[in-house]
Amino acid sequence: MNITQKVTVVSPKLSGILTYEEIKPEYFVNSGSLAYKQSSLAQQETNDCVVRAFMAALDISYDQAHSWVGEKFNRINRQGTYTTVHIKNVLGTIKAGKKLVAYGCHPTKKNIMGFYGFKVVTNPKYKNKEVGYTLKSFIENHPKGRYFVILKRHAVAVVDGVLYGNSNEQYQALYRSVEWVVKCENVSKS
Repeated sequence: MNITQKVTVVSPKLSGILTYEEIKPEYFVNSGSLAYKQSSLAQQETNDCVVRAFMAALDISYDQAHSWVGEKFNRINRQGTYTTVHIKNVLGTIKAGKKLVAYGCHPTKKNIMGFYGFKVVTNPKYKNKEVGYTLKSFIENHPKGRYFVILKRHAVAVVDGVLYGNSNEQYQALYRSVEWVVKCENVSKS
């Protein structure tokens, strides 16, 4: 699955042509715009990537995600979220009909995150090496499922192969390293 395209633009500032890689529009949703459209609270927030990532991964409203992240992660409005410290508070729980399961971590994080139940996940492209995923390779290798994804000092969601993130991540975050992932699995109705 190829999720990117080459884009060429004329840059008067650089007096030339600029070519870069970006996620194709069908594989990207600006989570900030999505949140702003549905919530006046989102319009007042900053540093809310964890809220928006859970909004998308759990398929809940921004306001629901905001309240839940505040409660479970001790998040203070307009400040970042310490996910590494508080993730254990939500693993194994069910929210909006989805169970939050420790999915995996980058090979360099195995000694840090191991006690939370994360397995080391490696990029299948590198068969005999412990090479972790980039955001691009994670999306390409996970076309189905709902994932809360932590990059260094940032969070995004990947839902059925679509990235939910900031507008600039469509082209700037492609090769950022995935540090760890929580899968949001549908709970079967028995």
